[in-house]
Amino acid sequence: MAAVLLCFLAEFLMARRPDVIRPASGFFLAVWVLLVLAVTVIPDGPPAGRFDRIYWLPGEGLLYGTAGMGSNEISMIFKQEAANAIMFAPIAIFAYYALRTTSRLSVLAGCAAFSCVIELIQWLEQAGRTADIDDVTFNSLGAALGLAAATIASIAMPRRRLHARV
Repeated sequence: MAAVLLCFLAEFLMARRPDVIRPASGFFLAVWVLLVLAVTVIPDGPPAGRFDRIYWLPGEGLLYGTAGMGSNEISMIFKQEAANAIMFAPIAIFAYYALRTTSRLSVLAGCAAFSCVIELIQWLEQAGRTADIDDVTFNSLGAALGLAAATIASIAMPRRRLHARV
């Protein structure tokens, strides 16, 4: 819901001050990307020194690894996947408005590539984090939802024909 409201605000500003939305979106994109990198790439423990902690099978943690888990641990996995999706929705929204001439598919591909880079860094660091295909999947899903919100807002707002007061 917040993503849709953010997109409607961006479309509203686009109708009134189109010269402001592109640089503002670029600024917020840079800030959000740095925050995502800080949250996902900063080591979470000492280096393990082995490169075997990568999960290639989608849903591996839930489908095969829940036998000894309690309901709180399983719930935490779902919350983590939701957080991965929520984290990437603003990246797609800010990129869409900052790079207005770029296609939505290019923005989505860029978000997926950024997610793959994060997972590669986590795998190379081996410092308390694991590389997981589910993270890439849910990050990409979040980016797609962000782009859907931007699309909804861009379709809905021109109908209102907002004009700046003179």
